[in-house]
Amino acid sequence: MSINRKIQLVVVSLLVVLFAASAIVVYSTSSKQSKATVDKQMMLYLNQLDNIITLIERNTETGFNHNDYIQIKPYFSQNPYFKTDFPFLIDISGNYLIHLYKEGQKFPREHLKEMLTNPEKKGVITYEEYKNSQRYQVSLYFKKIEPYNSFIAVPVNQQETSSALSKTLLLLIILVIASSLISFYVIRITLKPFMLAIAKISNNVAQLSKGQIASKASYSHNDEVGQITQYLNQLIDGIQRTTHFAKSIGKNELDVEFIPLSENDELGNSLLELKNGMLKTAKESEQRKQQDEQRNWSTSGIAKFGDILRQNNNNLQLLSDSVIQNLVNYLDANQGGLFMLNESDNNKPFLELISAFAFNRKKTKTKTILLGEGLVGNCAVEKQSIYLKEIPEDYIEITSGLGDAPPRSLLIVPLKLEEKLFGVIELASFKEFQPHEIEFVEIIGESIASTLSAVKNNIRTNELLEQSQQQREEMAAQEEEMRQNMEEMQATQEEMARKTLEMEGMTAAINESLIFAELSDDGNFHMANPNFISLTGYGKTEIESKRISDFLHPEEAANFQKVWKNILTGEPFKGTLKWINHSDEEIYLLASMSPAFDESGRIFKIFFLGQDVSESKKLELKAQAQAEEIEQSLMELEMEQELSKQREQEMDALLQALDTTCLVTQFDPDGRITYINNKNVETLGDPKSKIEGKFHAELDLQAKSNPQGYKQFWDDLLLGIQKIREFSLDVSGKTVWISEHYTPI
Repeated sequence: MSINRKIQLVVVSLLVVLFAASAIVVYSTSSKQSKATVDKQMMLYLNQLDNIITLIERNTETGFNHNDYIQIKPYFSQNPYFKTDFPFLIDISGNYLIHLYKEGQKFPREHLKEMLTNPEKKGVITYEEYKNSQRYQVSLYFKKIEPYNSFIAVPVNQQETSSALSKTLLLLIILVIASSLISFYVIRITLKPFMLAIAKISNNVAQLSKGQIASKASYSHNDEVGQITQYLNQLIDGIQRTTHFAKSIGKNELDVEFIPLSENDELGNSLLELKNGMLKTAKESEQRKQQDEQRNWSTSGIAKFGDILRQNNNNLQLLSDSVIQNLVNYLDANQGGLFMLNESDNNKPFLELISAFAFNRKKTKTKTILLGEGLVGNCAVEKQSIYLKEIPEDYIEITSGLGDAPPRSLLIVPLKLEEKLFGVIELASFKEFQPHEIEFVEIIGESIASTLSAVKNNIRTNELLEQSQQQREEMAAQEEEMRQNMEEMQATQEEMARKTLEMEGMTAAINESLIFAELSDDGNFHMANPNFISLTGYGKTEIESKRISDFLHPEEAANFQKVWKNILTGEPFKGTLKWINHSDEEIYLLASMSPAFDESGRIFKIFFLGQDVSESKKLELKAQAQAEEIEQSLMELEMEQELSKQREQEMDALLQALDTTCLVTQFDPDGRITYINNKNVETLGDPKSKIEGKFHAELDLQAKSNPQGYKQFWDDLLLGIQKIREFSLDVSGKTVWISEHYTPI
């Protein structure tokens, strides 16, 4: 592509982008202003509807009723601004109270949930709808109406709100296209004379690009093109001189003088560098050969020691001997030693020489070095290699019997893995260690450390396995003994659980049908059940501050003293007592008092059981003059006693069968269902996962059919008022009647 076309394409493209960006900014700004206008109009319209509903509510009964429906309906039968934005009214259960054509239907649950959870109780929800096989965006503006506990809402089709913007967008597109065409025409006319001059210079450059020496060009004007022509002629002269120099180099005539065109002459300087490079090539080739040999040596050594470390990995001594012997031979050293970190004493770890090799012989030598002691100890502490070319005369302890000179090069390398020290390798040689040899020892040092760690762990693991086997045998015997003890404990716990259940059932039955209290041996009350409190008319705190003698009728006081003495001696009492309640009314109790003893045989409490027989006793007193009436009263008393025993038995059975016969449901104060029992699932058919976690209002029929009544029902519960309801359900084709008892806790 020619420069002319590139300039036209770049400039025109840039202008098109600028025009398009301007159009996008204008369109985006218009869209935001349009949306803000619609939001303001809709919320203003909802406020107007709210004011109208408030005025109508003042003149009608509280809550939404038929009169409200008649007066409000006309305001919901017309659209405020657009063709499809008809308002509607829904309650908090999602029922359409007023709608152009959806009255009686349900509002989508997911949108209702967003409205209910909105802290401001007003706002806008955006979602998609399908109509006539088309999908479009809807903005739903809503606001809560407190008098009706409902929401008014207006759905707005975003296509209607953006119709005016579409016309604006079309006009902007036309303007962008027209401006781009005009710009293209102006640029083309402006560039035409300049490009003709460029074409003349291009021919000369084309010859140079083919390796030909072009003739000098001429141009009469002193402008940018004229300067290009001048530089082109200078380039042609320089190329001629550079060509002559390159031919000389090709003939290996490296003494030819050459001056580059300038300091920045790439070709000339490259030719000079080529001449110097030819002199260095042989030397660099030799160096590369030496480096390759060193890399091959290191690679072979790493592979060799990898094989060595995989052998004898279950015997620490054999592994250490093999490593140090092969390392000394591979480095052509004369002696070496491998020290391992001994941590048997955690307070004072030390390095222990476990293998030594010198003058092609294994040496048997015992040596320990503390951390920080000497060169080896310092290497272990600093975890850095130490390389010395001058060794003190008395440092090397192993010498050859053949009269060899002592070593003059010493290399000490730490065996570490992830900065954890496992040991130290010490190597001595007659020759100096090369850098690649030192690097090689440091590399395999990590592998040696890793292998030593694994071997030590294997040895430790085998020792632990032996200990574990012995411990397992001991534990098996202990487990058998514990199992027998656990069986005995389980039997005891089961018996205690059975007795506890019996006691709980008995206590519940007593609290339902009898009066019950606990007394100390001095006659003071410690506890009394609700029946006792209700019968006497005293409060719980008042009863706990009284003695049993405080309730007795004066006629009973003298006789009761004898009864109480007998009770304190361990003799139970059963009979009729005459008491005075808080209102000074006479009451007769068929009472039983039994002492309870502790492990030492002392009385620690006295149980009081009784039944109110005031009515039967009064009848008995009234009928003393008539034998027949006395006999009838006695029979009625016996029947009441039998009925009381029967009620006790029935209550015991009822409490035990509660979970299998009744539908039990628990709620939080906000109406969320926290628990339903198995009988509930069995009767109604819905699983627990579908019911638990939902709100009572979502499932209750009254909440959907009579919101005001349901609100009053739930408010009463929150005030602590018990409620009873009855209703029927169709479950699996059968009608089930449910009687609900709501008890606030």
